[in-house]
Amino acid sequence: MKKSKKQNIVILVVVVAVIVGIVSYNYSAEQTRQEGFVFGNELEKIQTDVKELQTQFYSKKSQWEEGTITQDELFLHYEQHVEKFENIISQYDNLVPPESFQSAVDLLRLSSQTQLDSDVQYIEWMKTGDESFKIRSDSQYQESLEYEMSGLVEYYSAKTGIQP
Repeated sequence: MKKSKKQNIVILVVVVAVIVGIVSYNYSAEQTRQEGFVFGNELEKIQTDVKELQTQFYSKKSQWEEGTITQDELFLHYEQHVEKFENIISQYDNLVPPESFQSAVDLLRLSSQTQLDSDVQYIEWMKTGDESFKIRSDSQYQESLEYEMSGLVEYYSAKTGIQP
């Protein structure tokens, strides 16, 4: 009878340990999912802000070409654009990505920084008429797109668990 009681206690301890392990694993997995969800939303917000800012950037140039704003107003907007863009880029530093998403964040940040550099060159071209600024702007814009595409591939690979 003593042996049976010991066996029951051992079985009970094993069952409790398994249950605690399952609960802990599920809790940890849920925490990770929630952190990933929050991170994904924050990253998406930054990317949306960048796209909206770029839309405004080119919209102001169109307004100037149409004569609805002056050149001074255009350059004032462009000055504000650079400040806003720098603030948006700094938001990447506040992200806390899961480890598997870090390379995606790095590439998307690099894409945004390269886009800003392109915009600065574009503004200089608008101010000076010097084609070398336009050429650098175009080149940096192309790099920015490449970084963004690579960042998105990294992001979706990490999200699905498939490594590129």
